[in-house]
Amino acid sequence: MTQEPESFDPAPGQTTTSALGARLLTARFPAEQPVDDWSAGTPVSFARDLVNEWATAFDFDEYVARLRALPHFRLEIDGAWTHFLHVRSPHPHARPIVITHGWPSSFLEIVPLLEPLTRPELHGGRAEDAFHVVVPSVPGFAYSDTFRKLEQLTAASIADRWQVLMSRLGYESFFASGGDIGARVTAWLAVRHPDAVLGAHVSTNALSPVRTPGVHDGTLTAEENEWLASMATWAEQDGAYHHLQATKPLTAALAVADSPVALAAWVVEKWQAWSTLDLTAPATRTTLLTLLTLYWTTGSFGSSVMHYHAHDLFPGSRPTKDPAAAPVAVYASRSDIGGVPPRSLAERQFHHPRWSVLPRGGHFMATEEPDLLAQDIREFAAGLR
Repeated sequence: MTQEPESFDPAPGQTTTSALGARLLTARFPAEQPVDDWSAGTPVSFARDLVNEWATAFDFDEYVARLRALPHFRLEIDGAWTHFLHVRSPHPHARPIVITHGWPSSFLEIVPLLEPLTRPELHGGRAEDAFHVVVPSVPGFAYSDTFRKLEQLTAASIADRWQVLMSRLGYESFFASGGDIGARVTAWLAVRHPDAVLGAHVSTNALSPVRTPGVHDGTLTAEENEWLASMATWAEQDGAYHHLQATKPLTAALAVADSPVALAAWVVEKWQAWSTLDLTAPATRTTLLTLLTLYWTTGSFGSSVMHYHAHDLFPGSRPTKDPAAAPVAVYASRSDIGGVPPRSLAERQFHHPRWSVLPRGGHFMATEEPDLLAQDIREFAAGLR
């Protein structure tokens, strides 16, 4: 087994990108439909325009150059490779942090956070609040190997893997942050590795009021019940993707594996619904097409959705309240899935959690509002000095 991390070239081969370009030019689309807005899914007209831009305007050479400009490494842990970015701050007293992405996303979502955390003085912060940043690719995403056993894809199992990763990098104690899948992984890090985790910073995706509300008398407040009802409505109207990926992920994997149009339609629908980004803006289009190219050239979409199939396996998707856990901070935003839940739900699940509501941004906060998110992380960590 390789004991030391090794540098890693993420560039896809020219044959791969050329084949993708040729496939995009011959893409097929459905006939005209009676609905062409986001209410019925990704509009055909939007998908056609996006795929045309991907085929004719997206610069694959520039994509490779941007990838290679990042510090990529990989490390073999228990026979499987974990890919990660590792950016050390120039400030000698910086503290380490591992930041975990979610779905449909990748390590690329976290890239805008790198400078605000490693060089906070350039973003309204203080040099003494700097971090050394580690951004792993979740197993089955991008360049990280997937696993043969579903049990290894649980958030708790990934948390254990990240503790090994950080230890092997020389960080015996560290902070952690994450959204979506990353929030659940980070919450489990706080519970399973409190001796190593200095603090865990999570989005509201770490909350589990339906399964483990932590209520001893079986009651919820009116505010909590109202929010749960709104989430049930959301699941009915917008949760079809979750149900399919949790119950029949291989069907989704096969449908997307041979069609970049299917990949684009599946992914951009969630970025449109869950973010505050303007999907018609040139910078956002580049962000989306970069993510889609990463998914396609690594063939990782199919393995990414398997996490939903493993979601509820033992010991569960999210931890229950544990007074011995590391300190936890929960951040919310009105544009994330479900909006801002009652603060009491975080207090039921975590022991005296820090609570913050960010004024802007949605589900992909590290890309949407990196300075706001970095400031919240820095303030949480500074409060634990």
